[in-house]
Amino acid sequence: MKSILFLLFFSLCYFLKSQDTIKIASNLPDQTAEKDYNASIEEIKKNNYSAAITLLTNCLIIKPDFEKALYNRAVAYTQTKQFNLALTDINKVMLLNPSRTEALVNKTVIFLGLQEKDSALFCVDICLSIKPQHADALYYKGLLYYLKNDMPAAINFYSKAIAVKPDYCFAYNDRASAKRESRDLPGAIADYEKAIQLNRSLVFLYNNLGSAHRLNKNKTKAIEAYSKAISLDPTYFTAINNRGATYIENNALKLAQADFESVLKKDPFNSFAYNNLASIAIKEKDFKKAKELTSKAIQLNAKNGPAYYNRGIALQMLHEEDACCADWKKAVELGVENAQTFINVSCQN
Repeated sequence: MKSILFLLFFSLCYFLKSQDTIKIASNLPDQTAEKDYNASIEEIKKNNYSAAITLLTNCLIIKPDFEKALYNRAVAYTQTKQFNLALTDINKVMLLNPSRTEALVNKTVIFLGLQEKDSALFCVDICLSIKPQHADALYYKGLLYYLKNDMPAAINFYSKAIAVKPDYCFAYNDRASAKRESRDLPGAIADYEKAIQLNRSLVFLYNNLGSAHRLNKNKTKAIEAYSKAISLDPTYFTAINNRGATYIENNALKLAQADFESVLKKDPFNSFAYNNLASIAIKEKDFKKAKELTSKAIQLNAKNGPAYYNRGIALQMLHEEDACCADWKKAVELGVENAQTFINVSCQN
């Protein structure tokens, strides 16, 4: 579940398409507004969303009901995570054109950004009532079921989106993630590979494929996929950390250490790299070092559940019994279910 949540905002915004430029009118105020509008499109294409917002705001001062400008400003606000402002604009668009399906999809994205899933589902269903074969609406309905942990329903709607749009890379990726959660690992691997075939430049696809191979106990394929992601983006720390963790599982501790240290050279505040180095220290039975490394990881990210889990192990081996139980309980709170086994065996309460 974590991988899809981590990528959620990126995939949401990927689909927000600006409108085309328009022909300049001859009336002077309209001409000024439309020049600003056309200039904003160029800024959106360059991902300069703040500049686009300024231009579109100027445009809307002159033409308050300029539907395309309102729509595009909602897109720019969404890209900059100003969801309440985006919602105001998209609502104005909907007043001007209630059956506009792209606006309904964008409103879905906005509600997801606001973490209002029921409202997002309402928008998706309205869109599908207008256009049942709307690929993006089907995709988002799948995503909403994924977030509810209903994997069969999620897979069903992702499949419907793919049937409408056979080259829908994100739908293949997310269907793969749903299959991975359902432990259909061969199906997940096939879908990740199809997504990569459709778009070889999306680095996270290789990371996801690596994680599926890792769960499928094929460490060689996992390392190969992680390495491909790293070759495309040497600063993709998620893949570096994951490859290092796979090296640990293969007992290739030197290679794992090199990966985690390379992350910290580029990102000294990477909590996960510190915890991964602690995992190596635990394997090497250097529990004092593991305690120091996990404490650093927790200092950097108080919600790093695996760091509490590992520190608990280090503390137990250092005979700090009360402290280790407190850490394992915190790890369970943060979703590390394996910590409960240690609590059951070693902790009285």
